[in-house]
Amino acid sequence: MKYEEKLFDTQLLKSAQHIVTQLHNERTRYEQTWQQLSKYIFPYRGRFNEEQHTRDGERRDQYLLNPFPMNAVSRCAAGLHSGLTSPSRPWFELSLQDTEKAQYHPVRMWLDDVHDIMMAIYARSNTYAMLYHIEHEMAQFGTAALMLEDYNTGIWHKAFTCGTYCGGIDARGRISMFARRFSMTAAQLVAEFGYEHCSLAVQNSYNANDLTTRFDVEMLIMKNDKYDPDKLEMGNFPWQAVYYEKGTTEKFLRISGYNEQPFLMPRWHVTAGETYGTGPGHMSLGDCMQLQKLEENKLRSTDNVADPAMMFPASAKKVSTQPGAKNYVPDGTQMTAYPLVPPNAKPYEGIMMLVQEKVQSIGDSFYNNLMAMLTSQTHPQMTAREIAERHEEKLLLLGPVLEQFHGEVLNVLTKRCFGICLRNGLLPPMPEEITEDDLKVNFVSLLAQAQKMAAMPAVEQTLGLVGNLAAVYPEILDNINADEAIRLAADIKGTPEKMMRSEEEVEELRRQRAEAQQQQMQAQQMAAMAQPAKDMAEAARLMSETPTNGTGNALADLLGGAV
Repeated sequence: MKYEEKLFDTQLLKSAQHIVTQLHNERTRYEQTWQQLSKYIFPYRGRFNEEQHTRDGERRDQYLLNPFPMNAVSRCAAGLHSGLTSPSRPWFELSLQDTEKAQYHPVRMWLDDVHDIMMAIYARSNTYAMLYHIEHEMAQFGTAALMLEDYNTGIWHKAFTCGTYCGGIDARGRISMFARRFSMTAAQLVAEFGYEHCSLAVQNSYNANDLTTRFDVEMLIMKNDKYDPDKLEMGNFPWQAVYYEKGTTEKFLRISGYNEQPFLMPRWHVTAGETYGTGPGHMSLGDCMQLQKLEENKLRSTDNVADPAMMFPASAKKVSTQPGAKNYVPDGTQMTAYPLVPPNAKPYEGIMMLVQEKVQSIGDSFYNNLMAMLTSQTHPQMTAREIAERHEEKLLLLGPVLEQFHGEVLNVLTKRCFGICLRNGLLPPMPEEITEDDLKVNFVSLLAQAQKMAAMPAVEQTLGLVGNLAAVYPEILDNINADEAIRLAADIKGTPEKMMRSEEEVEELRRQRAEAQQQQMQAQQMAAMAQPAKDMAEAARLMSETPTNGTGNALADLLGGAV
């Protein structure tokens, strides 16, 4: 099949349409819950059956009489962003699958340089804004989605909200398919895919300069099991992507692909066998719904006190209760009016207690106390140690989230960015000892580092105990490998490799120091031997100058007249 003929592969087109339909049908089982999560937590996130953008600009929070759920999920997302992917501190590091190679100093230096380049690329792109979007969506809906686009000189992200995408999993439960239905105008379709690839309806709309009519498009990205690196063919990539107009039976708009997984679809917590995740939003949904009902009752009670229903005699047919109103009744009429709710009544005191209880429960579901504790710290290293020592139980609650975030966000994002940079010559030459497949990503964010810091007290306590015992039993120091201890501590604390000398440099410094000490000892020995000889020579000189009886001297007499 010729290169361009692939666009008219109707069998592949039907297969893609069938897969997308099945993925959307599976998603419908989750949509009712998602709509409630959107309605009662953060209504401006989540779009359901709105491909034509018919509700753009509408107010969506009319059901939230109490906006606390919006604040709670936003605090959770902000805390995750600060603790996991803060732009102000390193949150990942590059390593290798082979730990022995990873400890090789030139390799570590190269990995640190690559890390700095990637951090600079993240800072210049919209990475951090989109990571906050992911963290917010995960907290609210339990699932999020993001596309990682290659713009030749870096990376750019496109975020999607709940209800605008769907996914599929492989046999191991990993996301292996990603699909979307969306709409575009004729001008957008022509600009994106080319005039000749669009349908006749799109071309006619484009020729008429129609800027309002929108056309539905479907997209499917899936792992390509038929990928052949030695074959030149449209869509022959490890990940294949197809675009087509919804309902078409003729051709694709585009068939392309990616060298790395081009999308993120992380989940907060996943039940075995399910495609979509659950998160704090699911745990707090009942409380959020009750909170709005309590607020409604509280306002009704307030209205009953401020403007209570009144009791009037049956003879008073028309009575105005407006301020300043004048009501006239016949003379001699006995007029008694009273409110059904006494003026000093406080009917909503119990409701207020229930409201506070629900607010506290919602905040706990979104880890607001933990997030406030994390973001209130100012010194990263002190924070990590303090968290590990004082808040270990709270950190255990986020342990599964860290693992999930590492596998479905950090690892995919970093490898995608690394591949883009490598292909575009943005990285220094790779050492001969490693290949791209050897790359491994480690989490060193504040939360991940705090969990690692839990091992630091054991190291410090062991070294402290050895130091105390060494005063009595010096031979106990033989049990400690000091070099390994300091490197382990540096790894736990996330010390940059540039601060550490390589093992070869350490050995060379110690060799030079040993040679210098040996030369110093030899000089001291020679000096010690030279001083007696000098003293003897001086004594001999003095004796030779000392006269004795006759014509001799003391030295000649000592040597028996030999001098």
